[in-house]
Formats: sequence, structure tokens, C-alpha cells
Amino acid sequence: MKVHLATKFAMIVHRRILTKDRIVYLLVGKKSFKYKTGRSRIAYIGTSKRGAKRIASSAAANAEEMFSKHGSKEMHVFIASSTGRSGLATWELLERAFLAEFLNNYKELPFCNKQGKKYKFTDELDKLFRQKRIRELLMTFDASEH
Repeated sequence: MKVHLATKFAMIVHRRILTKDRIVYLLVGKKSFKYKTGRSRIAYIGTSKRGAKRIASSAAANAEEMFSKHGSKEMHVFIASSTGRSGLATWELLERAFLAEFLNNYKELPFCNKQGKKYKFTDELDKLFRQKRIRELLMTFDASEH
């Protein structure tokens, strides 16, 4: 039997991912995906209490759907986090803020997301995270081909 080693890496894990457990992560394609009102490279927005373990399993679970899109051959994972507040699951609220703003901008969720179709950027979210900042972060992945 012949043995082959792939010349391209399958995954890179940076040390900083281990410093936080409660995070929001974005699965982002190298090329943009078409949505109702524009194009974005974001395919999925998720959250994790378990840090890197959850991200790896989520990337694997969403890879087939993501790579089924025309021209999609590569996936990058980006991490977002915020300072915590006692008694408040800020990472879950941050995920909701990202999904609500994505929904506001593109009139649909990232195609790998199944929940959150009715999310809105509420006053509660605006008190914690400025909507303008969330929009700026999402727009860094807006139709820019890297």
C-alpha cells in the first residue's frame, strides 16, 4: 500500500485559544457566500463554554455543508470574546448580538446556523455591546476576498 501525506495543513491551533473557555466563534470561508442582501464570508456563528474542543467539532460538523457551496475550499475560524460580568452569560449574549446584526444586515442567518431567525438587536444587547461595533466586526468579512 502507498502512503500519502497531504502537503497542506488541515488545521492550525494557536495557543491563545486555550486562554478562554467562554467564547463566540465564526466559521469563515476564503470566498464569500451569497445572502439575500449582499455577500459575506461568514458561514456560521456559534458559542462555546468548552473552548477549542467545541470549535473543532463544530468546524468538522459544518465542513460538508460549507464546502458544498461553489468555490468553497477553505475555512477559517475566528474567535470573539468580551469581558465577563458576574451572573451574566456574556458569551451567549455576544453570540446573539452577532446573529441579530447579521440578520439585520443580510436578512437571513449564516447558512450553517439553524437557530436565531427572530433575533433582534435589543436595548439589553445595546447596553452590553455597541451595535455599531458588532456591525464593524461583521463587515470585516463582508465580501472581501482574501
